[in-house]
Amino acid sequence: MRTLILLCVVAAACAQYEAGFVKIIQDKRYQDGATFGNFRDQEDGTKYFEETDAEGIRRGYWEYVGEGGQVLRTEFEAGPGIGFRITKSNHQDATPVAAPQPQYQPQPAPQPIPQPAPQPIPQPPPTPRYRPRPVPIPTLAPAPIPVVRANPAFTTTEGPQNLFDYPGNLEFSRSNQGHRFKFTAV
Repeated sequence: MRTLILLCVVAAACAQYEAGFVKIIQDKRYQDGATFGNFRDQEDGTKYFEETDAEGIRRGYWEYVGEGGQVLRTEFEAGPGIGFRITKSNHQDATPVAAPQPQYQPQPAPQPIPQPAPQPIPQPPPTPRYRPRPVPIPTLAPAPIPVVRANPAFTTTEGPQNLFDYPGNLEFSRSNQGHRFKFTAV
């Protein structure tokens, strides 16, 4: 009986990762004006979220199940002037924040010294030149367009194709500020 239960548990664990692929439980993406973000949740416990605000600062987290079964989570922020840094984590140290560095300030370019304007040199009037008469170029008839016949060995499928191997619900909405997209496995 123990062997049967153990085999069932092993089979269920192997079936979870079909041919090395992990099922996506939920995937959300959105844009609302200058703010946009996404979230993904997988059946193996991996989650990822990030959001970018109007100033270009990206904040988010990722988490996954470690070898001991503990959920390991790392929160981050990245963007202009701050680079990438870990703000909080339950398995590694946060990135130390350095003192702000002075930003480069471009210096005004030196102004050129004004020079006197050059005076035009008088030119003699142009002399008429011989121009050859145009020679008509004969036009050629266009080449016939070859007719390509369909190869019966190749066939196409009309209409959209399902690229997912498991059922799910897809929601999509648009507004004047952006859009929202949500896929949820059933």
